[in-house]
Amino acid sequence: MPYSLLYVSRTLLKFPAGTAEVEHIVAVSQARNAGLDVTGALIATPAYFAQVLEGPQPAVAELMRSIMRDPRHTEIEILTEGETPERRFASWSMAYSGYATYVDDYIEPFFASAAPAQAGRLRQRLIRLMLEFTRQDPGMKPEPTRL
Repeated sequence: MPYSLLYVSRTLLKFPAGTAEVEHIVAVSQARNAGLDVTGALIATPAYFAQVLEGPQPAVAELMRSIMRDPRHTEIEILTEGETPERRFASWSMAYSGYATYVDDYIEPFFASAAPAQAGRLRQRLIRLMLEFTRQDPGMKPEPTRL
């Protein structure tokens, strides 16, 4: 059974100049994830990152240790992790739609005090957004306007 992890963090990159750095992160992640049999999706906004990683638990844990050491973000919050019946992003070593400004509204509540019931609903909303922007041919980069 695959292992899945969702986290959010505050970016230390300055946008829009940081867009090139995020695209570099995506390119490196796509190659590394493919070698580790990990799939997932990344969202970058002016203030936050949100990422889902899926695959063998040891590979996801290895990637997360690397992510935790990355100086390009801070306040990393793991929102959910554990075994999942199937991969949600099976066709993507790392899906990324491009820099998105309005998605801050999907991530910001995780850094405010939220009731556990509300946090669960917010996690599902964020994952649904990520699934929506990946509903294209995996060989194509989703259009940034999809977010």
